[in-house]
Amino acid sequence: MVFYTAAPLSLCCVCAPEVFKFSANQLKEFIVKGKNQMLVVEFDWRGYVYPLMKLGWPSWLGAAIFIWGWIHQHRCHSILGLLREEEQEGEYGIPHGDWFEVVSSPHYLAEIVIYGGLLVASGGSDLTIWLLFGFVTSNLIFAAAETQRWYLHKFDNYPTNRFAIIPFIY
Repeated sequence: MVFYTAAPLSLCCVCAPEVFKFSANQLKEFIVKGKNQMLVVEFDWRGYVYPLMKLGWPSWLGAAIFIWGWIHQHRCHSILGLLREEEQEGEYGIPHGDWFEVVSSPHYLAEIVIYGGLLVASGGSDLTIWLLFGFVTSNLIFAAAETQRWYLHKFDNYPTNRFAIIPFIY
């Protein structure tokens, strides 16, 4: 979970030095003056909004894609968690709802969408993010294929119209 917080912050390298400098100055002042001698800091909306205004459209689009993927991943994990509560000891069930109606591993698909959001937010010019995206995508596609095989082997009534991970393709 720390990665999902740190990665977007690292993409905002324009703002990071300002945030670090502000935090360091506040800490120094606290150490020197003590808690009782600190001035009450008023909330300056402009100071918080201005760095966000410097972000370009790829960052905003990437953030929207990231949040969309995160919401679906959360939903899929909730469905899997509820399925675990409903089943009896040693029994497995077929998940239904959200992206489970189209693919067998929608939580993996949502993870790929999350990393796609990071890729878009970076502007697509960073080789490291491309390599990370490629590794995650290939790893999750192989895992989804195995999951699909397991579902088909385990359940005779498993929906045959579900794809492994990429809707209507694979």
